[in-house]
Amino acid sequence: MFQEEPFDRYSDSKKRELEIELSEWNKKQLSTWNSGKIPLNSQDYDLVTKRMYDWLYVVNPEVQQITWNARHAIMVKRVKQTVADYSGKRILCIHGADHNYWYYDALAKAGLDVVYPLR
Repeated sequence: MFQEEPFDRYSDSKKRELEIELSEWNKKQLSTWNSGKIPLNSQDYDLVTKRMYDWLYVVNPEVQQITWNARHAIMVKRVKQTVADYSGKRILCIHGADHNYWYYDALAKAGLDVVYPLR
């Protein structure tokens, strides 16, 4: 199992600096908690989250590619397979809030009819 964390390649002082910056990103995310009908489910939250993960990709692209992008590819593949297995049925996908922005974009690009009832 891959165990490297995003900041592992950096010195201790740089790692602390990056951890503080990540903490600020998390505060920005949480500041949008009530922007939508359901806590942590809004376009405001998704925008901050996407920017945070874009920043993490710049900090350590290899880790983000493995821990985030590869994971998303697996998640979308599973949804596509489920759609194929249950053609014509409605499917509810449940995932963590940080995945919203990616899920919506990837499923729309895959040509799936994505409904956003909670926004």
